[in-house]
Amino acid sequence: MTTSLWISTIAIFGVLVISSFGRKPFNWIRALLPIAILGYFAATYLKDVPTGGNNGLLLAASIILGALIGLVLVLLSRAEYDQTNGKTYVYTNPASIAILAFVFIFRIVLIEFVTHHGKEAYRFSMQHHFDLEVLGPIFILMAGAMIIVRVAGIFAKVNRNQSNVSKMDS
Repeated sequence: MTTSLWISTIAIFGVLVISSFGRKPFNWIRALLPIAILGYFAATYLKDVPTGGNNGLLLAASIILGALIGLVLVLLSRAEYDQTNGKTYVYTNPASIAILAFVFIFRIVLIEFVTHHGKEAYRFSMQHHFDLEVLGPIFILMAGAMIIVRVAGIFAKVNRNQSNVSKMDS
């Protein structure tokens, strides 16, 4: 991996961890920041995505896997309303960070393997009818599905929490 890829990978991981770990006040900026970052990387790296052969299946599988990971992240988080200050907080536990770390470490290991074992990677891709150029889009789409499902799930939990509080007030 190039230095810029290392920096961007670590930066994405850092922003996701900092913006979501622990008990954080819910606000639009914190919720939508991962989508904005993802949008930048999608615009940068999702050009000329190969879809022939088994590439389309790999892309679809990565979206499904990302959505499932996002669902797990939603299940590992909770929204709570603090009546003392009228704010809603989102709590994410350490297991969520472990899942994010696994996803990013998997990405790094795969890219490093392809970088340092090009012949084997090329041979494998030819045997299974996919293009190695699909690896970048796979991770962008997987991260996109994960982040979109997570953000939508957090919004749903916050809205449900706020509607439960308003029902108790009436």
